Amino acid sequence: MEDSNQSCSTNCKRQVNRGFFVLPHEMISEILCRLPTESILACRVVCKTWNEITQDPGFINILRKSHYQPTRLILKPLPVNDFDSTPNDLVLVDMENHITRRIPLERKFRELQVTCSCNGFLCMAPQKKLDPVVIYNPITRDRLILPPSNSKSVVLRQEVGLGFDPSTNNYKVVRAYSGLSCRRKVRRFEIISLGESSWRELTAPQRIGTLDVWGVIFLSGALYWTMRKGTSTIIVQFDLSVENFRFVSFPRGFSSRHVSLGLIDIRGIVTLVQGDSSAVKFWRIRHGKGEDELSFLLQNYYDTHVKWGGGFSCAFVRQMDKESYLVQVGYNNSQNERREHLSQYFPDQIQFLDLKLQGLPDNFRTLCFEPSLLPVPV
Repeated sequence: MEDSNQSCSTNCKRQVNRGFFVLPHEMISEILCRLPTESILACRVVCKTWNEITQDPGFINILRKSHYQPTRLILKPLPVNDFDSTPNDLVLVDMENHITRRIPLERKFRELQVTCSCNGFLCMAPQKKLDPVVIYNPITRDRLILPPSNSKSVVLRQEVGLGFDPSTNNYKVVRAYSGLSCRRKVRRFEIISLGESSWRELTAPQRIGTLDVWGVIFLSGALYWTMRKGTSTIIVQFDLSVENFRFVSFPRGFSSRHVSLGLIDIRGIVTLVQGDSSAVKFWRIRHGKGEDELSFLLQNYYDTHVKWGGGFSCAFVRQMDKESYLVQVGYNNSQNERREHLSQYFPDQIQFLDLKLQGLPDNFRTLCFEPSLLPVPV
């Protein structure tokens, strides 16, 4: 027994002298999954063992669900005026540590808009033409260019959504675009699953045939489209599993004139944020009496004590904690150039706190983003 203990002691001393202890892979995995995703990517070059652990699909899946990986922001720089030539690389924002990091894009993708995010993937597409549509992981720089559309329509505007279908364990991309066909304005929807070779057209409800789409987000297994015609606005849900459309009914007397509308996720609940010149209302989406019925229910109302308008705007991005929200505040300066910044809004205290983040573009579009090491499905 004494010889055995002496042997173990000698082995430990050798390991210490070499500068490392041999840890079980499970323990290394537990330590690494607590690091920021970008740091984990850097750990892959440290040694063969760490590279194998962090490449393992089981580790990547645990990492995606880990509470140690807080939601980040992806910013897409926009021009501040008609003559601006701002570089169109992406900016990753770590809100917890107040850190921003530039993510270079290939030159051929710099003019694309970032339209939607899902499970660490971004969907990027042009607004004035159908192709290319790109699925991109900004952490690993992995990307997939989707097959081109067969449509020959002249495109006026398109918005492309990306979502995950749990029933097929696959990602689906849906585009809504308005175009000209025989000099008549039409609204069309197309869908493709990642790995398929071609898009197929969806049969959309007639009442949205001439509406313009102004945004799409993926929440809780469905894509939600904000659509407008003149001063009227509707919200359309597209369930990715059954591939059907449903309308979300506004309450009687609801007016979307002279207000800003945005959809955000608040604790897993799809929430419509309605802002006017001095107040904000939060409406949650709920199921109605029928299976295909959705409606809005007023949840909160706050007086912002700020007169928005005249070039000033306030868009809600997400809830930061129980007492505050992240908002994007914008204005036009004296040269009519657009300027944006991020603030923390405390509704009960009627307080706006400028976060003073370094490295933000002057003008940008914001998306919530969950970093991931998942490879883009092909």
